[in-house]
Amino acid sequence: MKRQDERSVGELLLDADFTTRQGLMDVSGQDASAMLRTWGEVVQSASELWATLPQPFRGTNSPIDGATMHRLESMSQAMHRDQVRRGWPGDGPSDERLLHVAETFTRAADLIGRRGGHIGPTDPAIRADLDAARMRIMHTLYVSAHSVGVAAQQHVADVELATTRGMSDRGRRAVPRGQDAINRLAAFEQLAGAYVGTQFARAAQGEHVHGPHGAERLQRALIGWDIQAHRTLAATPTPANLLLASRSQAGIATAAAAILHAGASTGHVDTHAYEDRLAPTLDATQRAWTHVAARWAEMTTPASRTDSDLVHAAGELRAAVREVAHDKTTWARPEVMAGRVDLGEAAEYFQQALSTAVDVACVTRDVAAQDANLSGPARAMSHRANADIDRAADPNHRDENVVWVTAGDVYANRMVTIPAPVRAGLVDATDALVQTASKAMSAAACLDRGAQDRPMGSGQEPAVPRSRRPEGPAPAAQEVRRVARP
Repeated sequence: MKRQDERSVGELLLDADFTTRQGLMDVSGQDASAMLRTWGEVVQSASELWATLPQPFRGTNSPIDGATMHRLESMSQAMHRDQVRRGWPGDGPSDERLLHVAETFTRAADLIGRRGGHIGPTDPAIRADLDAARMRIMHTLYVSAHSVGVAAQQHVADVELATTRGMSDRGRRAVPRGQDAINRLAAFEQLAGAYVGTQFARAAQGEHVHGPHGAERLQRALIGWDIQAHRTLAATPTPANLLLASRSQAGIATAAAAILHAGASTGHVDTHAYEDRLAPTLDATQRAWTHVAARWAEMTTPASRTDSDLVHAAGELRAAVREVAHDKTTWARPEVMAGRVDLGEAAEYFQQALSTAVDVACVTRDVAAQDANLSGPARAMSHRANADIDRAADPNHRDENVVWVTAGDVYANRMVTIPAPVRAGLVDATDALVQTASKAMSAAACLDRGAQDRPMGSGQEPAVPRSRRPEGPAPAAQEVRRVARP
């Protein structure tokens, strides 16, 4: 049975923006065709969502707002017609990331259509929230246009490199077609960027955010994520699913560092335990999960698909964390977080999440070591195999005659079974991940209130001093440190 998506319109827009930002870090030339196929759907769904937003009254907003979106839609449609005429990129898989953005926009439009008909943009706060929503939509288009443009540029560079090695006439025709797509996307990006300008942060301040009523949603999201991650990885341990699982676990470590720092700053978490034990292990865990995620990313292709239930659980997890720990475009101050939830209670939930993360890490390691079906695109696997050999072997004794991926597979970029050096490097990375996650679990034992409150009669001393919790949170002006933005 399909899960009910409980996210608000604002949370859906944040998720679309997040997806495009993360996609920008991953694009390569092999993604260009799939991204160009899907790009029109993103613009179309954005335009439909824009049209469902309550329109400002005359004189309350700039008349160029609607005109800009209409112009962008027209540019996208013209680009699509040109692609059909040229027969490029042609039929093939859609880009999963852009498809997710389009579906998220459609979901938001459906919510507004069913529940937002009564909204009248007369109140200044409502107008500010609508302005923020439009800015989020436009910023998502701006970033995603840049992502598609980067992929197209890399594609052209790859083709030009191949022509020096004897590319066919058909291959050479890809250069002008790709360059034309780059020019059109640059024009789109410039127009969307002119709307965003320097106003993104100011407009985002007008977003209406529903504050959490306790930490129950965070608890449900962490539990739901853990259950779904285990189900998905047991049934379909594909690189795409392992990539999302690893990135989400890295996000949990990042969120834990932010919220536990706030707890330490406001007296809800033992300060010395956090600074001396928790913070270093959380940083190391986040880096280990991110490193493993990069390994799985190399094994994915534009045709890879992620389990929809896992995507849903990850989206709800990000929304629950933002509700507690974010303030518009940045991390919330410690005292703000303390005013939203019981940070001691939230700390317990993260302590449990850091414990279950060890098992997810073990599952990841088992797949890396034992799954004989692991495969990846030939070019990426060839590069990774050579890099791992260079790092592990004695330069004076390296066997230059070993070919891990055939030239034909590399040229066609076929899917190949991962070479032995790639598997060895992956196993090493996941072994290190299990060790790092285990250290974080041990360090997080100090967050267990039950353990802290047990009588001292067993002859065992507690690992860290018991936290002192005042009646109310103490204000603190410190910003979150050592925490990367999710």
